[in-house]
Amino acid sequence: MLTLYCLGNPTLKHKQNRHNAGLLLGEYLVGKLDLKVKPYKNYKISNSFQLDGVQCQIALSENYMNESGNGVLSLKTSKLNKNDELFVLYDELDLKLGEIKIKFSGGNAGHNGLRSISSKIGENYWKLRIGIGHPGDKDKVTKHVLGNFRDDEIVKLNALFNLIYLNLSQIFISKHLSNLGI
Repeated sequence: MLTLYCLGNPTLKHKQNRHNAGLLLGEYLVGKLDLKVKPYKNYKISNSFQLDGVQCQIALSENYMNESGNGVLSLKTSKLNKNDELFVLYDELDLKLGEIKIKFSGGNAGHNGLRSISSKIGENYWKLRIGIGHPGDKDKVTKHVLGNFRDDEIVKLNALFNLIYLNLSQIFISKHLSNLGI
């Protein structure tokens, strides 16, 4: 089983925040794939679907970003087997809006959601980094991350999400981005 675990803050107040890029992508995919989600304490999880013969599911975080590890640990201990794969989808300051990168393991680059996850389960999981751009000044990072996407950014984000949807197998099963132009 491959689980796409989507990070973000669960409240309506934060719904369109840049920090919610992972959760927004997860909700987009759930809609496009016409999946149903079932709520649990720390996350909502979709029914399973297949990509190239691999059983997959999407988990939407119900924890605040800084507590993301609680949901991932709960999911791993109650719903996943030892050999199941985890792909965490999250916002990335160091990538321009509209860019994505895949990474396995490694550090957290100051991302509190990843820090929380790594403190609970270690660093051996896949990551889909979704670019939200950097404001250019480290003193503006918090306001930028917790700020809402502008209308023009939402258009660009939706185009990216559609490209990801059209290439789910290449991204999450084959784990490469070549020829996608992103």
